[in-house]
Amino acid sequence: MKTPLKLANKQFKSLSTLKKMLPEKSVIHSFLFYDGGIEIPLAMSDRYLVSHTNKYSIYEFWTCLSINSEQVQKVANHFDNIEDPGIFYHLQENLPNYDEPYLRAGIFFLLNKYSKDGYVSRGEFTPDSYNPLAMANLRKVSFENLMVVYDKSENFLNSMRAIEGRCDYIFVPVGDFKLNYLKNVESDLNSLTYDQTFVDTRDLKTFMENEKRKVALLYHYSRSLVKYYKDQKLYFIDKWGRPTKDEGKAKEVIVANF
Repeated sequence: MKTPLKLANKQFKSLSTLKKMLPEKSVIHSFLFYDGGIEIPLAMSDRYLVSHTNKYSIYEFWTCLSINSEQVQKVANHFDNIEDPGIFYHLQENLPNYDEPYLRAGIFFLLNKYSKDGYVSRGEFTPDSYNPLAMANLRKVSFENLMVVYDKSENFLNSMRAIEGRCDYIFVPVGDFKLNYLKNVESDLNSLTYDQTFVDTRDLKTFMENEKRKVALLYHYSRSLVKYYKDQKLYFIDKWGRPTKDEGKAKEVIVANF
């Protein structure tokens, strides 16, 4: 089953490898949850996903979808066929200000589909990127093994440290690798929006190095990433989603402490 959402910098091919690393019946706490492109297939393949986000708009969309997907679809249908860029950018800016959860959820879906990079709060208006078939997927998502959790801490690492209950694996689909130098952290934080979470790469690496629980991070390949995580186990994935030992063919990298 495909997710109804898209996110350009988190489209991965590593699912088959992750299934081998994260066995059936395991409880997986995933963080930076957004589009569910990896988490939903894992949940549908007999793994239990506790998916965390510290952005309320993301949590609200998935919660509304799990309770009444038909209502989310009705709202999305009502506002569909956006042609005026001005309306699109107005909705981007003002989405959190609307006073009805299902209204916000339906618009969240549409903004995601019309945004070039998939972010709801930002991104260029690209009507050609909208796939009408995605509307049908709104009512097909199964939440049987998927629970979406809202963490109030702005630093998602605090929530990772505070996990309660069973946790066999911690999984973080990070996406693009970016090393945050101190001089850039303030500007990075200021550029964040109501659906983007700041990732401090240095703190995330330190967390992995000191964490006793099993942690897997998923990135798009870059040579800088490989050098930065050279002391951890690295699993290279090629453009077809197949494991490879040839770094030159790598398109994605799973960084793990196990």
